[in-house]
Amino acid sequence: MWQRLIDIQKSIVPDILSHMLKRLDILSCIETEQPIGRRTLARQLGMTERVLRREVEDLSQLNLIKVDAKGISISENGREALKEVEPFLTLIESRNDLAAQLKKQYPLKDIFVVRGDADQNAMVKDELTRLMAEELMKNLFKGAVVSVAGGSTMASVSKFLRPKHDNLLFVPARGGLGEDVAFQANSIVSHLAEATSGEHRMLYAPDSISKASLESLKEEPMVKEIIDLNSRSSMVIHGIGDALQMARRRNVTQEVMSKLDAANAVGETFGFYFDAEGNIVHKVKTIGLQLEDLENKTSIFAVAGGDSKKEAVKAYLKLAPQNTILFTDEAVAQHLLG
Repeated sequence: MWQRLIDIQKSIVPDILSHMLKRLDILSCIETEQPIGRRTLARQLGMTERVLRREVEDLSQLNLIKVDAKGISISENGREALKEVEPFLTLIESRNDLAAQLKKQYPLKDIFVVRGDADQNAMVKDELTRLMAEELMKNLFKGAVVSVAGGSTMASVSKFLRPKHDNLLFVPARGGLGEDVAFQANSIVSHLAEATSGEHRMLYAPDSISKASLESLKEEPMVKEIIDLNSRSSMVIHGIGDALQMARRRNVTQEVMSKLDAANAVGETFGFYFDAEGNIVHKVKTIGLQLEDLENKTSIFAVAGGDSKKEAVKAYLKLAPQNTILFTDEAVAQHLLG
Protein backbone atom coordinates (compact mmCIF):
# COMPACT_ATOMS: atom_id res chain seq x y z
CA MET A 1 0.00 0.00 0.00
CA TRP A 2 2.76 2.45 0.97
CA GLN A 3 4.76 1.69 -2.18
CA ARG A 4 1.72 2.26 -4.39
CA LEU A 5 0.97 5.60 -2.72
CA ILE A 6 4.57 6.73 -3.13
CA ASP A 7 4.61 5.65 -6.79
CA ILE A 8 1.49 7.74 -7.41
CA GLN A 9 3.07 10.74 -5.70
CA LYS A 10 6.21 10.34 -7.82
CA SER A 11 4.16 10.41 -11.01
CA ILE A 12 1.86 13.30 -10.06
CA VAL A 13 3.94 15.57 -7.80
CA PRO A 14 7.56 14.37 -7.97
CA ASP A 15 8.84 17.73 -6.69
CA ILE A 16 7.24 17.11 -3.30
CA LEU A 17 9.29 13.95 -2.73
CA SER A 18 12.55 15.46 -3.96
CA HIS A 19 11.99 18.52 -1.75
CA MET A 20 11.26 16.31 1.25
CA LEU A 21 14.44 14.31 0.65
CA LYS A 22 16.44 17.54 0.43
CA ARG A 23 15.07 18.68 3.78
CA LEU A 24 15.72 15.29 5.33
CA ASP A 25 19.34 15.50 4.15
CA ILE A 26 19.59 18.93 5.79
CA LEU A 27 18.14 17.64 9.06
CA SER A 28 20.43 14.59 9.04
CA CYS A 29 23.51 16.72 8.49
CA ILE A 30 22.50 19.14 11.25
CA GLU A 31 21.87 16.26 13.67
CA THR A 32 25.33 14.84 12.96
CA GLU A 33 27.32 18.10 13.01
CA GLN A 34 25.33 20.34 15.41
CA PRO A 35 25.79 23.09 16.23
CA ILE A 36 26.83 24.00 12.70
CA GLY A 37 27.14 27.30 10.85
CA ARG A 38 25.08 28.06 7.77
CA ARG A 39 28.14 28.40 5.50
CA THR A 40 29.64 25.10 6.65
CA LEU A 41 26.29 23.36 6.30
CA ALA A 42 25.85 24.69 2.74
CA ARG A 43 29.32 23.47 1.79
CA GLN A 44 28.75 19.98 3.20
CA LEU A 45 25.41 19.66 1.41
CA GLY A 46 26.67 21.11 -1.86
CA MET A 47 24.06 23.88 -1.77
CA THR A 48 24.30 27.63 -2.25
CA GLU A 49 23.94 29.74 0.87
CA ARG A 50 20.97 31.52 -0.68
CA VAL A 51 19.02 28.28 -1.21
CA LEU A 52 20.03 26.92 2.20
CA ARG A 53 18.99 30.17 3.94
CA ARG A 54 15.43 29.74 2.66
CA GLU A 55 15.30 26.10 3.77
CA VAL A 56 16.68 26.97 7.21
CA GLU A 57 14.02 29.64 7.65
CA ASP A 58 11.25 27.21 6.70
CA LEU A 59 12.58 24.42 8.94
CA SER A 60 12.90 26.86 11.81
CA GLN A 61 9.30 28.03 11.38
CA LEU A 62 8.23 24.37 11.41
CA ASN A 63 10.05 24.01 14.74
CA LEU A 64 12.30 21.27 13.32
CA ILE A 65 15.56 23.12 13.98
CA LYS A 66 16.89 25.79 16.34
CA VAL A 67 19.08 28.71 15.25
CA ASP A 68 21.10 30.71 17.77
CA ALA A 69 24.52 32.33 18.18
CA LYS A 70 26.22 28.94 18.44
CA GLY A 71 24.83 27.78 15.08
CA ILE A 72 22.05 25.52 13.84
CA SER A 73 20.87 22.55 15.92
CA ILE A 74 18.09 20.03 15.47
CA SER A 75 15.05 20.31 17.72
CA GLU A 76 13.30 17.46 19.47
CA ASN A 77 10.56 17.66 16.83
CA GLY A 78 13.16 17.40 14.09
CA ARG A 79 14.78 14.41 15.74
CA GLU A 80 11.42 12.67 16.04
CA ALA A 81 10.60 13.44 12.39
CA LEU A 82 13.86 11.81 11.24
CA LYS A 83 13.21 8.79 13.43
CA GLU A 84 9.66 8.31 12.13
CA VAL A 85 10.48 8.70 8.43
CA GLU A 86 13.63 6.53 8.42
CA PRO A 87 11.84 3.18 7.86
CA PHE A 88 10.16 4.58 4.73
CA LEU A 89 13.15 6.27 3.13
CA THR A 90 14.07 3.23 1.08
CA LEU A 91 10.61 3.33 -0.55
CA ILE A 92 10.97 6.97 -1.53
CA GLU A 93 14.20 7.02 -3.50
CA SER A 94 17.15 4.80 -4.30
CA ARG A 95 20.70 5.99 -3.70
CA ASN A 96 21.54 6.68 -7.33
CA ASP A 97 24.60 8.66 -6.30
CA LEU A 98 26.13 5.62 -4.60
CA ALA A 99 25.19 3.40 -7.54
CA ALA A 100 26.97 5.78 -9.94
CA GLN A 101 30.12 5.73 -7.79
CA LEU A 102 30.05 1.93 -7.60
CA LYS A 103 29.72 1.62 -11.39
CA LYS A 104 32.99 3.52 -11.79
CA GLN A 105 34.73 1.07 -9.47
CA TYR A 106 33.07 -2.20 -10.46
CA PRO A 107 32.58 -3.03 -14.18
CA LEU A 108 29.20 -4.73 -13.83
CA LYS A 109 26.22 -4.61 -16.20
CA ASP A 110 24.30 -2.46 -13.71
CA ILE A 111 24.08 -1.63 -10.01
CA PHE A 112 21.10 -0.55 -7.90
CA VAL A 113 21.36 0.79 -4.34
CA VAL A 114 18.44 1.34 -1.97
CA ARG A 115 18.51 3.48 1.15
CA GLY A 116 19.07 1.97 4.57
CA ASP A 117 20.39 -1.26 6.09
CA ALA A 118 18.48 -4.50 5.50
CA ASP A 119 19.69 -5.83 8.85
CA GLN A 120 18.01 -2.94 10.65
CA ASN A 121 14.90 -2.43 8.53
CA ALA A 122 12.81 -5.23 6.98
CA MET A 123 11.44 -2.75 4.43
CA VAL A 124 14.91 -2.45 2.91
CA LYS A 125 15.03 -6.18 2.16
CA ASP A 126 11.55 -6.01 0.64
CA GLU A 127 12.57 -3.05 -1.51
CA LEU A 128 15.68 -4.89 -2.72
CA THR A 129 13.54 -7.86 -3.72
CA ARG A 130 10.92 -5.64 -5.35
CA LEU A 131 13.53 -3.74 -7.33
CA MET A 132 15.17 -6.94 -8.54
CA ALA A 133 11.79 -8.38 -9.55
CA GLU A 134 10.99 -5.17 -11.41
CA GLU A 135 14.24 -5.35 -13.40
CA LEU A 136 13.72 -9.05 -14.04
CA MET A 137 10.30 -8.30 -15.51
CA LYS A 138 11.92 -5.80 -17.89
CA ASN A 139 14.35 -8.46 -19.11
CA LEU A 140 11.94 -11.37 -19.50
CA PHE A 141 10.76 -12.39 -22.95
CA LYS A 142 8.49 -15.02 -24.48
CA GLY A 143 9.96 -18.48 -23.87
CA ALA A 144 12.65 -17.26 -21.46
CA VAL A 145 14.30 -19.82 -19.19
CA VAL A 146 15.39 -18.51 -15.78
CA SER A 147 17.71 -20.36 -13.38
CA VAL A 148 16.77 -19.73 -9.75
CA ALA A 149 18.92 -20.26 -6.64
CA GLY A 150 17.49 -20.85 -3.19
CA GLY A 151 17.59 -18.51 -0.22
CA SER A 152 15.43 -16.32 1.98
CA THR A 153 15.59 -13.32 -0.35
CA MET A 154 14.71 -15.40 -3.42
CA ALA A 155 11.68 -16.73 -1.55
CA SER A 156 10.13 -13.24 -1.61
CA VAL A 157 10.59 -12.49 -5.32
CA SER A 158 7.25 -13.97 -6.40
CA LYS A 159 5.37 -11.33 -4.37
CA PHE A 160 6.46 -8.72 -6.90
CA LEU A 161 6.04 -10.58 -10.19
CA ARG A 162 3.01 -10.74 -12.48
CA PRO A 163 2.10 -12.41 -15.79
CA LYS A 164 3.69 -10.67 -18.78
CA HIS A 165 5.06 -13.17 -21.32
CA ASP A 166 4.06 -16.63 -22.52
CA ASN A 167 6.02 -19.84 -22.00
CA LEU A 168 8.23 -18.65 -19.16
CA LEU A 169 10.13 -21.46 -17.47
CA PHE A 170 11.80 -21.35 -14.05
CA VAL A 171 14.29 -24.07 -13.10
CA PRO A 172 16.26 -24.73 -9.89
CA ALA A 173 19.86 -23.61 -10.29
CA ARG A 174 21.08 -26.37 -7.98
CA GLY A 175 20.04 -29.16 -5.67
CA GLY A 176 19.11 -28.21 -2.16
CA LEU A 177 17.05 -30.75 -0.27
CA GLY A 178 19.17 -30.12 2.81
CA GLU A 179 17.78 -26.62 3.31
CA ASP A 180 14.59 -25.28 4.88
CA VAL A 181 11.75 -26.15 2.49
CA ALA A 182 10.65 -22.52 2.10
CA PHE A 183 14.13 -21.51 0.99
CA GLN A 184 14.72 -24.39 -1.43
CA ALA A 185 14.95 -23.54 -5.12
CA ASN A 186 12.26 -26.18 -5.83
CA SER A 187 9.73 -24.26 -3.71
CA ILE A 188 10.76 -20.90 -5.08
CA VAL A 189 10.48 -21.83 -8.79
CA SER A 190 6.94 -23.09 -8.21
CA HIS A 191 5.93 -19.72 -6.67
CA LEU A 192 7.62 -17.77 -9.48
CA ALA A 193 5.81 -19.84 -12.11
CA GLU A 194 2.48 -19.34 -10.37
CA ALA A 195 3.01 -15.57 -10.11
CA THR A 196 3.87 -15.21 -13.82
CA SER A 197 1.52 -17.91 -15.19
CA GLY A 198 4.63 -19.73 -16.33
CA GLU A 199 5.98 -23.23 -15.82
CA HIS A 200 8.65 -24.75 -13.63
CA ARG A 201 10.72 -27.89 -13.21
CA MET A 202 11.82 -29.61 -10.01
CA LEU A 203 15.22 -30.98 -9.12
CA TYR A 204 15.11 -33.73 -6.51
CA ALA A 205 18.73 -33.79 -5.46
CA PRO A 206 20.41 -33.22 -2.08
CA ASP A 207 22.52 -30.19 -1.36
CA SER A 208 25.69 -32.21 -0.96
CA ILE A 209 26.38 -35.74 -2.19
CA SER A 210 29.36 -38.02 -2.83
CA LYS A 211 31.16 -37.86 -6.16
CA ALA A 212 29.96 -41.37 -7.11
CA SER A 213 26.31 -40.50 -6.33
CA LEU A 214 26.66 -37.22 -8.20
CA GLU A 215 27.81 -38.95 -11.40
CA SER A 216 25.06 -41.55 -11.08
CA LEU A 217 22.32 -38.91 -10.62
CA LYS A 218 23.50 -37.02 -13.69
CA GLU A 219 22.40 -39.98 -15.81
CA GLU A 220 18.79 -39.79 -14.63
CA PRO A 221 16.53 -38.39 -17.42
CA MET A 222 14.82 -35.80 -15.17
CA VAL A 223 18.16 -34.61 -13.83
CA LYS A 224 19.62 -34.46 -17.32
CA GLU A 225 16.75 -32.19 -18.33
CA ILE A 226 17.49 -29.76 -15.48
CA ILE A 227 21.19 -29.69 -16.33
CA ASP A 228 20.34 -28.97 -19.97
CA LEU A 229 17.83 -26.24 -19.07
CA ASN A 230 20.33 -24.56 -16.76
CA SER A 231 22.89 -24.56 -19.54
CA ARG A 232 20.35 -22.92 -21.88
CA SER A 233 18.86 -20.39 -19.46
CA SER A 234 19.19 -16.72 -20.36
CA MET A 235 19.02 -15.33 -16.84
CA VAL A 236 19.98 -16.32 -13.31
CA ILE A 237 18.69 -14.88 -10.03
CA HIS A 238 20.54 -15.56 -6.80
CA GLY A 239 21.51 -14.17 -3.43
CA ILE A 240 24.91 -13.75 -1.81
CA GLY A 241 25.26 -15.27 1.63
CA ASP A 242 27.59 -15.04 4.60
CA ALA A 243 29.77 -18.16 4.46
CA LEU A 244 29.51 -19.44 8.01
CA GLN A 245 25.85 -18.54 8.35
CA MET A 246 25.01 -20.46 5.18
CA ALA A 247 27.10 -23.42 6.30
CA ARG A 248 25.25 -23.59 9.61
CA ARG A 249 21.89 -23.30 7.86
CA ARG A 250 22.78 -26.29 5.69
CA ASN A 251 23.99 -28.33 8.68
CA VAL A 252 27.43 -29.01 7.20
CA THR A 253 29.78 -31.35 9.02
CA GLN A 254 32.16 -30.04 11.65
CA GLU A 255 35.01 -30.94 9.30
CA VAL A 256 33.66 -28.58 6.61
CA MET A 257 32.93 -25.87 9.16
CA SER A 258 36.51 -26.06 10.42
CA LYS A 259 37.79 -25.91 6.84
CA LEU A 260 35.76 -22.77 6.13
CA ASP A 261 36.87 -21.17 9.38
CA ALA A 262 40.55 -21.95 8.72
CA ALA A 263 40.29 -20.58 5.17
CA ASN A 264 38.64 -17.35 6.44
CA ALA A 265 35.62 -17.89 4.17
CA VAL A 266 33.39 -14.81 4.03
CA GLY A 267 30.79 -15.52 1.34
CA GLU A 268 28.79 -18.18 -0.48
CA THR A 269 26.73 -18.54 -3.64
CA PHE A 270 25.65 -21.63 -5.61
CA GLY A 271 27.40 -23.85 -3.05
CA PHE A 272 30.74 -22.12 -3.64
CA TYR A 273 32.42 -20.67 -0.55
CA PHE A 274 35.03 -17.95 -1.06
CA ASP A 275 37.44 -15.83 0.96
CA ALA A 276 37.85 -12.04 1.02
CA GLU A 277 39.96 -12.13 -2.15
CA GLY A 278 37.33 -14.06 -4.09
CA ASN A 279 39.26 -17.34 -3.99
CA ILE A 280 37.09 -20.48 -3.87
CA VAL A 281 37.96 -22.30 -0.64
CA HIS A 282 35.24 -24.96 -0.67
CA LYS A 283 32.78 -26.30 -3.22
CA VAL A 284 29.68 -28.31 -2.40
CA LYS A 285 29.25 -31.36 -4.63
CA THR A 286 25.78 -30.77 -5.99
CA ILE A 287 23.91 -30.95 -9.26
CA GLY A 288 23.18 -27.69 -11.01
CA LEU A 289 24.63 -24.45 -12.23
CA GLN A 290 28.34 -23.83 -11.75
CA LEU A 291 30.09 -20.47 -11.38
CA GLU A 292 31.80 -20.91 -14.73
CA ASP A 293 28.37 -21.24 -16.39
CA LEU A 294 27.46 -17.67 -15.47
CA GLU A 295 29.69 -16.09 -18.10
CA ASN A 296 27.36 -17.27 -20.88
CA LYS A 297 24.16 -15.80 -19.45
CA THR A 298 22.52 -12.60 -20.68
CA SER A 299 22.02 -11.26 -17.16
CA ILE A 300 22.89 -12.40 -13.64
CA PHE A 301 20.64 -10.82 -10.99
CA ALA A 302 22.54 -10.87 -7.67
CA VAL A 303 21.01 -9.47 -4.50
CA ALA A 304 22.27 -8.99 -0.95
CA GLY A 305 21.89 -6.30 1.68
CA GLY A 306 22.62 -5.56 5.30
CA ASP A 307 25.81 -4.75 7.19
CA SER A 308 26.31 -8.48 7.91
CA LYS A 309 26.65 -9.15 4.15
CA LYS A 310 29.16 -6.41 3.34
CA GLU A 311 32.27 -8.63 3.34
CA ALA A 312 30.49 -11.36 1.37
CA VAL A 313 29.36 -8.92 -1.33
CA LYS A 314 32.77 -7.25 -1.58
CA ALA A 315 34.45 -10.63 -2.04
CA TYR A 316 31.84 -11.84 -4.53
CA LEU A 317 32.41 -8.83 -6.76
CA LYS A 318 35.99 -10.00 -7.25
CA LEU A 319 34.71 -13.11 -9.06
CA ALA A 320 31.37 -11.87 -10.43
CA PRO A 321 31.06 -11.88 -14.25
CA GLN A 322 30.55 -8.53 -15.99
CA ASN A 323 26.97 -9.48 -16.94
CA THR A 324 26.00 -9.22 -13.26
CA ILE A 325 23.31 -6.77 -12.11
CA LEU A 326 23.83 -6.09 -8.41
CA PHE A 327 21.05 -5.07 -6.03
CA THR A 328 22.28 -3.95 -2.63
CA ASP A 329 21.66 -1.38 0.09
CA GLU A 330 23.32 1.72 1.48
CA ALA A 331 25.10 -0.19 4.25
CA VAL A 332 26.89 -2.48 1.79
CA ALA A 333 27.47 0.24 -0.82
CA GLN A 334 29.26 2.49 1.67
CA HIS A 335 31.54 -0.39 2.60
CA LEU A 336 32.31 -1.19 -1.05
CA LEU A 337 33.35 2.42 -1.62
CA GLY A 338 35.29 2.70 1.62
